[in-house]
Amino acid sequence: MASYFDHSIVKADATKKEIIQFCEEAKKYGFATVAIDTSYVDLVRENLKGSNVKICSNSGYPLGANTTDVKVYETRRCAEMGVDELDTVMNIGYFMDGDYDYVIADLKAIVDEFKSHGEDKVVKVIIETAIIGNERIKQAVECAVAAGADFVKTSSGYGGGGAKLEDVIAMTKAADGRIQVKASGGIRTLEDAYKYIDAGAVRLGGTGGVRITEAANTELERNYSV
Repeated sequence: MASYFDHSIVKADATKKEIIQFCEEAKKYGFATVAIDTSYVDLVRENLKGSNVKICSNSGYPLGANTTDVKVYETRRCAEMGVDELDTVMNIGYFMDGDYDYVIADLKAIVDEFKSHGEDKVVKVIIETAIIGNERIKQAVECAVAAGADFVKTSSGYGGGGAKLEDVIAMTKAADGRIQVKASGGIRTLEDAYKYIDAGAVRLGGTGGVRITEAANTELERNYSV
């Protein structure tokens, strides 16, 4: 279960002490990544040294409304600092206007920059399902696929809502094996995690990783003891 989780602390008032705690938890449980804002990348890299936990940071976060050149510069700096996985927010306003060419070009510039630093670099596109609505998910997934991204992700945590089962189902259907799906936001219990994994998510995000992993371990121990 732990390997599904991006252990995320991207709140505005995150302190160094909290960031270090998240790193220690990620190493203890074996989370996929620690996800942090860019100013903490150096601190996280130092505290994850020698572990298999990867670093996830962001570009154009949380609104996605920066100009493309700003996003590309932020992406480049992330790569230079050793970030393994990048979360970026689709330009929601342009998407809602139906300017898909702009959205794709904006995302492709980010993907191309990040992957120029290594083909193993991973880009996740946040499509803010709570804002765009379920009926636009297919088009958002198509934009992310056209840009060459590796994942589509439900939400940033700042878009008015987190993951919903029907949205993850729609994302998985639209993805059709061409791109992976991440569910993020409001995943608080082991039952939530199972639900989204069953719906097709191969990565989960949020702050509930410790609690959910411990619940999974308890369930495993109980089943072995029967």
